[in-house]
Amino acid sequence: MARVAMVTGAARGIGADASVRLAEDGMDIAVLGTDEAAHADTLRRITETGRRCVFVAADVADAASVDSALARVHSELGDPVVLLSCVGAVDRGPLRELSDQDWTEAVGGPLRGVFVTSRAVVDSMIKNGGGRILTLADVAGGGRPGAARNSVVETGLAGFTRTIALELRPFGITANVVAPEPSATDLTATPAAGGLTYAAGALDAVRFLTGDGAAAVSGQIVHVAMTA
Repeated sequence: MARVAMVTGAARGIGADASVRLAEDGMDIAVLGTDEAAHADTLRRITETGRRCVFVAADVADAASVDSALARVHSELGDPVVLLSCVGAVDRGPLRELSDQDWTEAVGGPLRGVFVTSRAVVDSMIKNGGGRILTLADVAGGGRPGAARNSVVETGLAGFTRTIALELRPFGITANVVAPEPSATDLTATPAAGGLTYAAGALDAVRFLTGDGAAAVSGQIVHVAMTA
């Protein structure tokens, strides 16, 4: 039976590319999101690899919605052994222009989504003897004006990932983050012919960290550079 990956944030860009890469590696893919039409191209590309694919409508920040989605994934594909959360950067401007609502939505939303989905898959991963929790995060904020939101999300993801990595290690579950170096922060970038881009390197990191060779790699924040 094929391994199953559950992916969030896969409507476009590198999130979509990562979903296709996992399918090319032989996984069946469950794509979670709120707008199926926005994921149409991703779903088509996954299907063209020959793997099974299902879109499940879900709000990843809502626990009941995610639990319902996970039940459908289990019914249609099986238990996910990989959770890939794709989190993109959305700068909201300098500190003096940030409203309370801006901050709550920009910081709380991504962190809660990773928390809720990670918590949801743990029991089935433990039952099945292991799994991979991976966040593909374009949230590098260091050294860039107006990136307070990204800095907080980056730090929160790092702390959360390192903590659950220690907690889940006895169960064979790894947790890692793939993120760009501060100068490489375009999550919509795509691999370019003739040079190694952030997107290409990040996809290679995703392939490694979800594979058998990374069974002992956990709690890591893997920074990928963009080079010409």
